[in-house]
Amino acid sequence: MDQADVMSLYAQGTAAPVPRTAPTRRTRYKAEIASVSPESSRNTFEQHETCFLGVSLENSNFTTPKLTSMVKWISRRFGRCTVLIGDSIHRLTLESTQGLPPASARERALELGRSFVETERNVFEEHGESTDFTILTCSEVQAGERYTEFHGKLRAFFDEDESFRSSVESFGHAYHRKRADGVSEADLEKRIRMSSDYFLEEFAIFACLKEQGLPVMVYPGSFSTLSEIAKGEHPGAPEELRDLAVVSLHLKGR
Repeated sequence: MDQADVMSLYAQGTAAPVPRTAPTRRTRYKAEIASVSPESSRNTFEQHETCFLGVSLENSNFTTPKLTSMVKWISRRFGRCTVLIGDSIHRLTLESTQGLPPASARERALELGRSFVETERNVFEEHGESTDFTILTCSEVQAGERYTEFHGKLRAFFDEDESFRSSVESFGHAYHRKRADGVSEADLEKRIRMSSDYFLEEFAIFACLKEQGLPVMVYPGSFSTLSEIAKGEHPGAPEELRDLAVVSLHLKGR
C-alpha cells in the first residue's frame, strides 16, 4: 500500500481484536533511504540542519526497535529534529475503523499520543547529545491559525483540481475496496472520504512545519501525493509543500 501505507490510516485498526500468533520478532533494525522526493534533493537534503520525523500511532513501523533505528539514522545527519506525533489526526482512523464517535475518537487519539511519548521518550533522550529532539503533536499544530489557513487552501485545491483530488482519493479507494465485504456503499464512500480528510489535515500540518523552518520530512514509508507535489506535479499546492524534501526510509531487520 502506498501513500505512506495510507499513512497507516487504518493500519492496525479493526473493529475487534484479531487473534495473533507469536511471530519471531526482530530486535534490531537498520534504517536505509528508500527514496527522496524530489530526486534533485537526494544528495543535498543532508545539508540542512533540521528535519521532522512523522510518527503514526498504532503503526507497526513505530515499535521501539524500529523507532530506534530511525532515531539513530537521524542523529547521524541532523543537529535538530522535531518528532511529530500524529495524535489528533489519528481520531479519523479510530472513527473509521472502530466506529468511535468523534469526541471519543479524539480523546482516545490524544491519549495514545501521550502514551507513545511517555513510552518512547528514552529512545530520543539516548541520542540527545548528537541531536536535539523536540516533541510536537499534531493537535498543537492544528490549534494555530496558520494550520487553518493551509487546510482551507488545500481543501479548496482538492475541490477544484481534478488531478490532485484523484491522487488523494486513489489510495483510499484502493485500500477500502479490498475490505468492503459486508460494508454498505454509503459507508464505503464515507470511509474513503475520511481517508481524504486525513491526508488534507496531514498535509496542512506538514506545510506549517516547513514554514517554521523544517525543510526535510522523514518517514518509514512513501507518500505518493506528497512526492508528486515535491516533483512539481501539482503546482497549485501550497509552496511550502512544493519546497519540502520528503525522505522515505526502509527499515531492514538484522
